[in-house]
Amino acid sequence: MAYIKTDGALLNSMPGAKLDLGGKTREPVIGGNSILGYAEKIKPSSLECEISLSQGTSLAALQKIVNATVTYEADTGQTYVIRNAFVTETLSVTAGEGGKVALKFSGDPAEEMGV
Repeated sequence: MAYIKTDGALLNSMPGAKLDLGGKTREPVIGGNSILGYAEKIKPSSLECEISLSQGTSLAALQKIVNATVTYEADTGQTYVIRNAFVTETLSVTAGEGGKVALKFSGDPAEEMGV
């Protein structure tokens, strides 16, 4: 299970969160019959998680998250930070088991901390 924070506030995240670090992607540049090199593009990071809706949690406030610092701490000890993060999708609640809410964040490429 991962620990996920937005601007320092711990979310009640469920197991199964997925982090795409983002960063540079490379595509081959082909000329004639050979590869001449590659072209780089920046891909934003993305984080998908599910949280348990607890009393006092505001869905409206979660949906309005922009320009946040999101921290993802893996159960294996690695910590990643996404700066300028924002929620990308509208939110919906699934009844039962604490009211599950799917959250999707995007932002700058994630930085690994403490390496």
